[in-house]
Amino acid sequence: MRIHAILSLSLSWVGLLLAGLLVAVPATALEPEAELEKTLEAIRDVERSLEERREAVADLEDRIAASARGAGEQRERLDELKRRREAQEEVIAEHEARVARREERLHEQRHDAARLVHDQWLQARHGQRERPTEGGQRHHPVYAAAIQQARERTLAGLHERIEELLAARAGLTEERERLARRETETREAMAELERQEAARRAALEELEAAMEDEALELERLERNAETLDRVITEIEEQRHATAAEEQTGEEAAPRSRAVNPDVPFADLEGELPRPVDAPVIRDFGSERRGNLRSQWNGVVLEAPSGAPVRAVHQGRVVYADWMQGYGFLVILDHGDDFLTLYGNLEDILAGPGERADAGEPVGRAGEGSPAIAPGLYFEVRRQGRTLNPQEWWPSQ
Repeated sequence: MRIHAILSLSLSWVGLLLAGLLVAVPATALEPEAELEKTLEAIRDVERSLEERREAVADLEDRIAASARGAGEQRERLDELKRRREAQEEVIAEHEARVARREERLHEQRHDAARLVHDQWLQARHGQRERPTEGGQRHHPVYAAAIQQARERTLAGLHERIEELLAARAGLTEERERLARRETETREAMAELERQEAARRAALEELEAAMEDEALELERLERNAETLDRVITEIEEQRHATAAEEQTGEEAAPRSRAVNPDVPFADLEGELPRPVDAPVIRDFGSERRGNLRSQWNGVVLEAPSGAPVRAVHQGRVVYADWMQGYGFLVILDHGDDFLTLYGNLEDILAGPGERADAGEPVGRAGEGSPAIAPGLYFEVRRQGRTLNPQEWWPSQ
C-alpha cells in the first residue's frame, strides 16, 4: 500500500504513537533524522498491521464461502436421504401387509388341522372301523390311509406357510435395520449441517469483529464495489460485442436473442414486482455503517433465510457464484442494457447462461455476507449505473 494512503487511513494511530515517543524521549535528544525514521517505522508498523488484517479478512471470507458451499451439499444429501427413507418406509408397509395376510392364512390352516386331528381322535376313540357312504362301505385301512394323507398334506402346507412367514419377518427385520442405518446417516448429515452453519456464523462474527475499524471497512466495501463494477463492465462489454456481431450479420447465440422480452424492462417502471415479499430495511442511497462514506447502491429486503428469491422479469443469467461482500450472487440480463442483481443468497438455483422467466426462483435468501446482514440485497442497473429499485416498484 502506498505510504500516503496508509497515512490517511491511520493518522490517529500514528499521532498517538508519536505522542508517546515524544513523551518518552527528551526533545533535545531527538535529531530530525531520528524523528523521521521513527515516524516512518510507525507508518510501516501500521501498514504491516493493516496488511495482516486484510489477509485475515480474505481468509475468513474464503472460509465463509466454503461453509456456504458445504452447507448446500449437506442439504442436498439430507434431501436424498429423506427420499430414500420414505421409499424404505413404503417397502416396510408392503412387508407388514404381506405378513398380516399370511398370519390370517396361517390361522385358518391351524384351525383346519386342529379339526382334522380332532375328528381322527374321535374315530379312534369310538373304535369305528368303517364309515357308511353314499357309494357303499369303506374298510378301515383304506379310510385311515386317506385320513393320514390328508393330514400330512395339511401339515406340510402349514409348515410351508410358517416358513414363508418366518422369511417375510426376517426380510422385514432386515429392512428395518437398513432404515435405522439410513436414519442414523440422516441425523449425522443434519448434525454436520448444523456444525457447518455454526462454523459459518462464528466466521461471520469473527469477520465483523475484524472489520470494526472504519477505515479498513471502507476500504473493503470499496474493493467489493470495484469487483462488482468490474464484473458488470465485463458483462456489458460481452453484450455489446454480441450486439456488434448481430449487426454485422454474424450468427448470434440463441440465448442472446432470448433475453429480449416481449415487454421491455424499461416499460416496467412503477410496475416491477419485488424479488421477495418483504419490507425494505436498507434504502437505496442510505449510509451503510457508522460514519462510513459508503452508501447502498441497492436495497436490502428483510427476507427470512431460505425464502425463494424470484426473477423480477425474464432474462438470462450472466453471473451465478460467490462474490466477496455480496455472498452468493445472481445477475440477470434483461436486454436494453438493464441488469438486476440478487445478492446475499443462501443457495443459487440458476446457472450461467440459463434463461429465467419472470417469477421463477433463482436462489434462496440467506445470511451469506456480513457486510449486508440477514436479508436479500437487490440492485437495478442500466449501462452499469445503479438505479433506485424503489422507484420501479408500484407505489404503496
